[in-house]
Amino acid sequence: MAVVLVVNDDQDMLDMYAAVLEEMGHHAVLRTDAAPEPKTVVATGANAVVIDLQAEADRLAGLHAIERLRAYPATEAVPIVLATAATPDEIQPIAERLESLRVPVLIKPFAIDQLRDVLGRVLPKRAAAP
Repeated sequence: MAVVLVVNDDQDMLDMYAAVLEEMGHHAVLRTDAAPEPKTVVATGANAVVIDLQAEADRLAGLHAIERLRAYPATEAVPIVLATAATPDEIQPIAERLESLRVPVLIKPFAIDQLRDVLGRVLPKRAAAP
């Protein structure tokens, strides 16, 4: 079982993530803040983080949070998945940065199987098994 920290400003999306992750045998920790601090990730024991690029009003809050997590030694290796309603054209200007940060992108709306697939790829093998 993995612990997955999910950060999104939409409660309906958080509820969907919780249901899917529970069905996959994982535990979801749900947050509505746009920019989780590294100490929050450490405190939750997260094996992965799913974050929304456009959480709250700051369009790049998710990217800034990802950069902080990658800069902090205790969270630099925690897998991060970016889930966003931004179009591929809107993602393009930051695509190289996301790639260098080792962050796969899920474009909303996405199929549940896409979420399962990306989590299966990024979670440590022991944590990925339910």
